[in-house]
Amino acid sequence: MASAPIPAGALQPGPPLPARPVRSAERWIKLLAAAVLLALLVFAWLDVGGSLSNLINGLFGSKGIFRSIVGPSLPPNTGAIGEGLRASVTTFCVAVLSIAFGVIASVLMLPLAARNLAPSRSAYELVRGIQAVLRAIPELIMMLLFLITVGINPFSAVLALTLHGIGVKGKLFAEAVEEMDMTPVEALRVAGAGRLQVFLHAVLPGVQNTLISLTLYRLDANFRSAVTLGAVGGGGIGFLIDNQLNDFQFKVVATYLVIMVVWVLAIERISTLLRARL
Repeated sequence: MASAPIPAGALQPGPPLPARPVRSAERWIKLLAAAVLLALLVFAWLDVGGSLSNLINGLFGSKGIFRSIVGPSLPPNTGAIGEGLRASVTTFCVAVLSIAFGVIASVLMLPLAARNLAPSRSAYELVRGIQAVLRAIPELIMMLLFLITVGINPFSAVLALTLHGIGVKGKLFAEAVEEMDMTPVEALRVAGAGRLQVFLHAVLPGVQNTLISLTLYRLDANFRSAVTLGAVGGGGIGFLIDNQLNDFQFKVVATYLVIMVVWVLAIERISTLLRARL
């Protein structure tokens, strides 16, 4: 026997459910967190001597950047393009070498730096601790140390960026391995493969695209850091910018800055295209 049709109004939705009540404890925790954050920002502003009037005067005042530096910098001195290009090539070489050395060292550390590959907890903690120390020491401080031991030359910048990069890339690479699919690794282990065989034939193929992508991502950052280190004795275009600033040659500095920006944009564009193909 067929069931009777359901009246049209019988399936009308009921009244909306009341909103979930916010617990009093949760509300107080959020308010406390907001108050702590606000207090931290106010303390930081006062501690660094923050001043809106100084900011405005520094940008637009009679001795501000736009009047005393940007204005006299225009138009750039095109006669300095050749020297700037030659120096920028040196800066690029510093970035490339430091990336290459840093990647090699970071990959060699991977079997100990990744939690799912390390043979023991002590080995894992030791290697990750070394990487943390290298990451914690700023590149500029490392550069100053190498200026004493190696001398005032671009190779000092290579060493400083390499060591700092090992700390950064080592952590990123290890985290990529820790998040990978371990099925191929376990399969080779069950088949009796050794640690080196597992690393070469399962781990690296499984994360190679991620490692390449992270390396390309860091290349333009290394170039910018190489410019900064160049200003304190690392050579390259950063050294020229610092010298010309000391002589108040703002038009020449503007030329070097344009060259530097073009380099950074080109590196970033090429890196993006290569990462898109991975």
